[in-house]
Amino acid sequence: MRTARSTPTGVQKQQTERVVVTGFGLSTSLGPSFWHTALALRKKRSNYREHEDVLVADIPSGSILRGAIISRLSLRLVPTNLQGVQRAAALLAPAVQECLADVSSVLKRKTGWKIVNHCAPGEEGLLDLLGEKAPECNFPEEASCRPQPTRCDFFTQIGLAAEELLANRAEAVVVACVDSLCTRKRLTELLYSGLLKDAANPHGIMAAEAAGAVFLERESAARRRGAAILAGVASWGAATEPHPWTGASASTAQGLTTAFHQAFGRLDDLGASVSLLITDENGERPRALEWALAEGRIFPNPDRERRLRHPAVTAGDSGGALGAVLLADALAHLAWHRHSMRRVALATSDDHGERGVLCLEPGDRCDRRTLMADIRRRLSRENGYPENR
Repeated sequence: MRTARSTPTGVQKQQTERVVVTGFGLSTSLGPSFWHTALALRKKRSNYREHEDVLVADIPSGSILRGAIISRLSLRLVPTNLQGVQRAAALLAPAVQECLADVSSVLKRKTGWKIVNHCAPGEEGLLDLLGEKAPECNFPEEASCRPQPTRCDFFTQIGLAAEELLANRAEAVVVACVDSLCTRKRLTELLYSGLLKDAANPHGIMAAEAAGAVFLERESAARRRGAAILAGVASWGAATEPHPWTGASASTAQGLTTAFHQAFGRLDDLGASVSLLITDENGERPRALEWALAEGRIFPNPDRERRLRHPAVTAGDSGGALGAVLLADALAHLAWHRHSMRRVALATSDDHGERGVLCLEPGDRCDRRTLMADIRRRLSRENGYPENR
C-alpha cells in the first residue's frame, strides 16, 4: 500500500511511501527461528509425534483422544506443564527476540505493539511475563492483547498497523501472534468438534503450535537506518463469509472472494502480478472446497497457472498463529527468488466466517552468496534443533 509524498512547496511528486517488513521472528516445532522453519517448509520436513496422553487405539475407559498427532515445540524449550498465558509467553519470547535482533534500543522505545494471543484470550499477565523473558520489548503503557481474537486477526492487525504508519501515527509497529492447539484442553475441544484427523476422519487436522512477530516501518525510515527490507506490504483485505461451512458442508466462498477482490483492488495491476498464493488449507475438506470455488472468481484468466502452497500440511495447523507460518513461507520465497518482481498473496479463514488476505511484494535484492552466508550463520546458532527427547 503506497501513499504519495508532498514537497515543502505543496507540489506532488511521483514519489511513494510504503510499509515494509524489516524484522521477523518465528517459533515452531520445525525450528526455533524463521529460517529453520522456512527451510523445513521448503523441504517439506514435518515434526509430528503422538501426544504423551494419547494413543491411536481406543480403550474401554474412553479417556483416549483418538488420532491426536501433534507438532509441538521442544519440551526443553516449552515444557508441557506450561499452560495458558505462561505457555503463550514461552512460545512468543524467542520470536520477539529474533524479530528485534537488528533494532536499536532507541527505535524499540518508539515501537508500538499489537499482540494477538490465542493461547489464553483475555487473560492478564502476558505482557509482564513476556517482558521478563524478553526485556528488549520495552512495552509502552498502551500495549495490550487482543480480546477474543479470530484466526484472521494477525493479517488484520498488520493492515491496521500499515494504515497507522502511512498516516504517521507511529514510528514502527510490531505485530505478534501466538497459539497452541497441542494442550490436552484444546485437543479435547478439537476431538469433540470432529476436527482431529484419524482413521474415521481423514479430512481432519494435525494440531500444532507457533508464535510469530513481524516488525513494520515506513520504507523511508528503514532506508535512513540502513535496514534490510525483507518485503513490502502491498495491500490487504478482509471480509465475512455470510454462510460459513458447517461440518462437511462447504461455504459459498463469497467472503473469501470479497477479501481477495478488496486486496487486489488496491494494487496497481488488480492482482495480475501475483504469481504465488499461500493459503491455510490444512486437510479439512470444507476449507479446500471453499478455495476451489474462490480461485475461479479471483483469477478470471484460468490459462495462466499460479503456484499454490499450504504450509499447514507440513507444519501442522497452529490456529491463530498459522498466519505467521504463512508469512514466513512468503518471506522465504521472496528471499530465494530475488530476481522475481512478482507479488505473493496470503489467505486465512476463520471457522466463524472471517476471511483475511495479505499481499506482499519483493524487498531488497541481495547477492545469493551473501544471503546463504547469513542463513548459515543464523542456523549455526541453533545447530541440532529440534530436540524433543
